[in-house]
Amino acid sequence: MRLRADAGLDAWHVACVRNAHSHATARAPDHNMNDCGPLTDDAIAFIREQAFLIVATADATGNSDCSYRGRQPRADGSFEPLVDMPDRRTLVLPDFAGNNLFNTIGNLLVNPAIALLFVDFVRQTTWLVQGRATIDEDAASRAHQWPDARRYVVVEVEQAQARADAALPPLVLA
Repeated sequence: MRLRADAGLDAWHVACVRNAHSHATARAPDHNMNDCGPLTDDAIAFIREQAFLIVATADATGNSDCSYRGRQPRADGSFEPLVDMPDRRTLVLPDFAGNNLFNTIGNLLVNPAIALLFVDFVRQTTWLVQGRATIDEDAASRAHQWPDARRYVVVEVEQAQARADAALPPLVLA
């Protein structure tokens, strides 16, 4: 989905959200949820539980692009990790074959700013991770985690911030 910076996200794919929360575990929110900084233990645990994220990038003129990224299923019925977190300041996302528009990768090549939004509608909590990204073209380097990835987006975390928000629509799973 291509968005301009002043446009809003109009719809959400509820089936993906339902799948994301079918295996989530409950965690109490961090009491310091509005502190910015590197990834805390609570942030790492929250991110590892999520099955999807929204990645936002912008081109050199500020036109933004937001896209959904979800876990990929494995042959045994389990799921590949959503991201890898080698340390508190680094997130790695796989880049798979998609719609061949290359909006995210193309934007990052001209503007390395990136935002990752992890949304938990059940707990009405979000984590926003912002940073600078580089592209790792060595698909074999993490093939043990993501065998079908074509490349990786490596995010140097500049800040991560959680927000518990009662205004976030709650999702009740049937």
